[in-house]
Amino acid sequence: MQRNLVHVFDVTGADPALLDDEPPVRRCLAALVREAGTTALAEVSHRFEPQGTSVVLLLAESHLAVHTWPEDGTAYVTLTTCRAPASATFTDDVRALLAEELGATEVAVRSLACAGRPARGARGAAGRAAGAP
Repeated sequence: MQRNLVHVFDVTGADPALLDDEPPVRRCLAALVREAGTTALAEVSHRFEPQGTSVVLLLAESHLAVHTWPEDGTAYVTLTTCRAPASATFTDDVRALLAEELGATEVAVRSLACAGRPARGARGAAGRAAGAP
């Protein structure tokens, strides 16, 4: 069974002006995509009033999202992927990247391995005949 990996980066003490400006936030996500060795397929974003933004990237390997709260100097970045990290230092590299690009004093990370669904055909003909997806 394939495992999905979820990396949650909690950004604190960040520069409110950077968190409230979409181009720096998008640059962070583009750099994170490169660090992860993933492929971005599509992007959607929303700017909140009076401040804050959310940007979500659909990846060939799953998705990446950021939500910012400039008034608190915080952001929440999640990467969900079916691919193992591109390097053994991936989470440390991303923590450093987010801290530098967003002017953060701290970036904490939690990484989770979540069960995925079995590969196609793993349930056999009986499962398909019974109408299982």
